Amino acid sequence: IVVRGETVLLTIPIPGVQPTNLACALAAGVAVGVDPRALATRIPHIAPVAHRLTVASAPSGVLVVDDTYNANPAGAGAALELLASLPIDGRRVVVTPGMIELGTRQRTENEAFAGAAATFATALVVIGRTNVAALRRGAAGGGADVVRVPTRERAVEWVRGALGHGDAVLYENDLPDHYP
Repeated sequence: IVVRGETVLLTIPIPGVQPTNLACALAAGVAVGVDPRALATRIPHIAPVAHRLTVASAPSGVLVVDDTYNANPAGAGAALELLASLPIDGRRVVVTPGMIELGTRQRTENEAFAGAAATFATALVVIGRTNVAALRRGAAGGGADVVRVPTRERAVEWVRGALGHGDAVLYENDLPDHYP
């Protein structure tokens, strides 16, 4: 990090912490007179926002990426990158109702997301009905099976029954079963 032309700290990204938000917080601290070196010592202690790119191991041995806080194209892409980078030997599955509130871009963004997921995921579990068509179209060109379930609870049941030690799942977004 460079503050007023001086390098204070070089760090790698912290999963679940948005670099632009971090930069703005640091700039605010500097603007009110906090020593940049003091701010830099706090960076390793920053915790990610709950349900935003958090990774945990389930008792079954499945690695779970929780990105259910919300979904937008950039964040969903980052979540896919994280899932793809996990050091596992098993299957990778994406569970999502898709993204909403994107206006005229909603269909194309969901298609692109599913297309990207289908390049490395073995399954795309689609929840509800709002984005089913777009997610199916997007996944059609890849190698992922598309599984449709009516609710998030059914998706969790599917994951628990289908995945085991060495597999990973990404839960992307946590919408209700439908979005009227």
